[in-house]
Amino acid sequence: MQERRYLAHAALLLFGVAAGLGFTEIMLRSCGSPTDAGDLRGLHEARPDRSWLYGLRPGADVVIRDPREVRYRINPDGFRDRRFARPKPPRTFRVVVLGDSISFGYGVEETETFPRLIGERLSGHAGDQRIEVLNLGVGGYNPYNELELLRDVGRSYEPDLVLVQFCINDLNDPTLHFDRQTRMHLGNIPAAAFPDPAVRRAEEQVSPFVLRLCRVSVLCSRLDDLWLALTERSPREEDQRAAVVPIGGADRPEWSWLEQHYAEMASMAAGMGARFAVIAFPYPQQLHAAGPDPVQERLRTIGRRGRWLTLDPLPVFRQAARDHPGRALFLDWWHPTAEGHRLAADQIVSQLACAELLPALTVDLCLGTPHAAAGGE
Repeated sequence: MQERRYLAHAALLLFGVAAGLGFTEIMLRSCGSPTDAGDLRGLHEARPDRSWLYGLRPGADVVIRDPREVRYRINPDGFRDRRFARPKPPRTFRVVVLGDSISFGYGVEETETFPRLIGERLSGHAGDQRIEVLNLGVGGYNPYNELELLRDVGRSYEPDLVLVQFCINDLNDPTLHFDRQTRMHLGNIPAAAFPDPAVRRAEEQVSPFVLRLCRVSVLCSRLDDLWLALTERSPREEDQRAAVVPIGGADRPEWSWLEQHYAEMASMAAGMGARFAVIAFPYPQQLHAAGPDPVQERLRTIGRRGRWLTLDPLPVFRQAARDHPGRALFLDWWHPTAEGHRLAADQIVSQLACAELLPALTVDLCLGTPHAAAGGE
């Protein structure tokens, strides 16, 4: 009899907890989406069914007010861009841009991103041929995700030119960036995603049921926000600063890993009949140094070995920083302002035109500056 009383009390307690959680979930939903809270994690969803691990949530449309008020709209295919036809329409030259939150356009409107600006620069310069530039950038991605996205989704867009954007934090343990872009730890991240598998944080194992629940529950998402704030999963300043320190030594495994992934992308692009180039995107620490930059030099060396072009906007960024010292080119340690995106787009178009990687009529866009990309075609 006493045992039945305990079971009844336990059942009532569980019912009360469930009812309380349900009521809290309803109240939170009535207060609106948590994705307007100042970060981008609500725009992303884990994809354990895909080798690229996670992506942007199709149809998401939110306004985030940090570092400035920006609207982020994700198309039904899961990218921050217009929707493009598949298969590719006739007489269309397509450029696919792969990258992380720089290409995605953190902190700027979609119309201010360098992929969109490249498309605008090229508009009207291909005669009766149409040029389309597709932005497949996803926050937190590194060359592993970019390669897998190209393999799984990118090829369906039938690109004629594949551009991959390099960021200095591509060479670091990616879990900080992955975790910041998803509601939960991804878990079971393959070793191939780590530039140096020996340098990686301990991964938390989260059950698939909990992951699915947290993707649909506002309450779970809010609790995860709190957990992020209370644990080292929050973006500590020293973690972020470490991600802008160049990886030294050409013999380091991070550089070999990067070269291997770019070589696979180049080979995949060639198999699709497309050309391939790497954008060596600069970062603020490089702007006020003099002489050749070791990171850009190493990227050019890798490009020469792989026989692909390395696009380098750094000289123009340095010139702009000298000429206009009060003009902000970056929002933080990595992400360019709208002005930074504009500078990058102008130089990328010029260097592609000079290297004849675009339709013939675009050759007039070659500025003929001494900053033309080094690499190898």
